[in-house]
Amino acid sequence: MALINIKDLTFGYDGSDYNLFENISIGIDTSWKLALCGRNGRGKTTFLRILKGELPYEGTVTGVPKTVSFPKYEITSEDWRIRKELNLMGVDPDIMYRPFESLSGGERTKLMLADLFASDEVYPLIDEPTNHLDSSGREAVAKYLSSKDGFILISHDRNFLDRCTDHTLMITKTGVELTSSVFSVWWDNNEKKLEGERSRNDQLKKEISGIEQAIRKNVQWSQSAEKSKLRSHASSKVKEDHFRRAYEAEKSRKMMSLAKNLQNRNERKLEEKSSLLRDVEKAEELKISGSSHHNRTPIIFKEVTVKRDGLPITKKFDMTVNNGTRLRLTGKNGCGKSTLIKYILGACGHTDHTDPGITADGDIYFARDIKVSYVSQDTSALKGDLGSIAQLRGIDRTLFNTILIKMGFDQGLLTSDCSTLSLGQKKCVMIALSLCEKADIYLWDEPLNYVDIYMRKEIERLVKNSDITLIFVEHDNAFSEEIADETLEIEAYL
Repeated sequence: MALINIKDLTFGYDGSDYNLFENISIGIDTSWKLALCGRNGRGKTTFLRILKGELPYEGTVTGVPKTVSFPKYEITSEDWRIRKELNLMGVDPDIMYRPFESLSGGERTKLMLADLFASDEVYPLIDEPTNHLDSSGREAVAKYLSSKDGFILISHDRNFLDRCTDHTLMITKTGVELTSSVFSVWWDNNEKKLEGERSRNDQLKKEISGIEQAIRKNVQWSQSAEKSKLRSHASSKVKEDHFRRAYEAEKSRKMMSLAKNLQNRNERKLEEKSSLLRDVEKAEELKISGSSHHNRTPIIFKEVTVKRDGLPITKKFDMTVNNGTRLRLTGKNGCGKSTLIKYILGACGHTDHTDPGITADGDIYFARDIKVSYVSQDTSALKGDLGSIAQLRGIDRTLFNTILIKMGFDQGLLTSDCSTLSLGQKKCVMIALSLCEKADIYLWDEPLNYVDIYMRKEIERLVKNSDITLIFVEHDNAFSEEIADETLEIEAYL
């Protein structure tokens, strides 16, 4: 066990208008199974890089043991150690002898984690291990990690974090919060706290509004006193009584003094009340407005097998998609879920992201003129600045920007090139593009990879409250169980 001491940590990237971390001081016990959480762009991966000594910073960071990081594409541990870890994960150890490029995303993840924990006396820093794991794979890895001591884990899968961590370090707008609880406990307590702060903010805003109204009245009173004084001076030209003029002047002076004192007091109250307002963390509400195809059942599959280059990928399956259906595709990694989505894309005339080698046999019906909107699990197709991307997609730029701002983008990011965005921000761009399209069917392939928990819950709310037709693949069970009203399990052809 070691204690990492962080004192007055301050860090910001060159060219940025703000610091990611400002005078952060915390202690981290390296025996903890620590969940590192926060919204996209808050600096989770940056924090790990600082611990690894890869970035310059102000303040002091001491007590960091030798670290090893995930993802780790070079396998370096001894074979017998890796085989042992793979066995603990319930994985066939023979995958370590296959070419790394031939492994599925889930197999690569498990092999890299096995290599990570096969090393002696190192401190694992694990960044987003769940992105290519199916539900059973996440369950196996969560069980495996829960048996280990001492690591930092970044993930946006709520259930996964609860299964394998015992402490939570949350990066917030104003700093960090460290708790000796799993993420869901932190979340529930934070929601209660935020609800109290929102009520408090509402009351403060009412009080501020009253003070501002009082200030306006004081200004009007002050102006009235000044006019009275001027009238008094003007009347002297007609030889009005000297004592009358003196009385009016003294009265005006007292009114002006009282008005100024009231104004000063109200301005102090306004400043005090405004300083009490909390910058409450929240995700802005998004909206989606899809179209509804004239055919109530736009897709019907019976005894269908999906193929790639003439070879069957899936076993035969039936699928009926009605308007308003939210259909979840499930199955093990490599069973053909993404391939099925790409087949539907091609069949509906969507030329991007399609593969001419993907075909299907069976009784297949597509209604005419189905408009589809696609979110890929891969963000590599996003190139160029956001304005050019919106123009190429025929997207309303104002609507696109509005959605991105609600997703946490600032004005600077709206003019950014995609190469400067984090993976989570890129995924938000893809979802925003889809939300701008009026489609009959939305096809989302692992849309939540890298997306933070706040936005996941908002997308969850958005879909539940809509009447869109959605076919999706998503391994975040908390999300999927909330929005899916039908589930289709795809089995691989063996």
